[in-house]
Amino acid sequence: MASVGDFQDRFPEFCDVDDTRVQMFLDDSALIMSSPKKWLDFYDLAQMYLTAHYLCVFEHTASGDVSSMAPIRRQEVDDTVIEFATAHVDNTIEEFYGTAYGKRYLSYRKIIFAGPVGA
Repeated sequence: MASVGDFQDRFPEFCDVDDTRVQMFLDDSALIMSSPKKWLDFYDLAQMYLTAHYLCVFEHTASGDVSSMAPIRRQEVDDTVIEFATAHVDNTIEEFYGTAYGKRYLSYRKIIFAGPVGA
């Protein structure tokens, strides 16, 4: 499991976040990812990206800006029309597309859990 120091070395943009809060999200990520054995050598790296995703999402949510986490399908300037690609962001793979960190986490998850390749 990654430490707060490891996390802050990789993501200095989160150095201002309280260490206790970072540790809380590292712990949350560890619960979601369950077994380090399944993740092979990617566990710590993927855990840090998932933690960064959670921190980014919750920082936006705390500031009241939840709409920025959903992908935008259409946007107009006059009369301000914004249409999101999903009706809402829920606990599915789509939730990870809202941040660059979540996308990177998914890329590691795809590498590890791609399934058997037939010959």
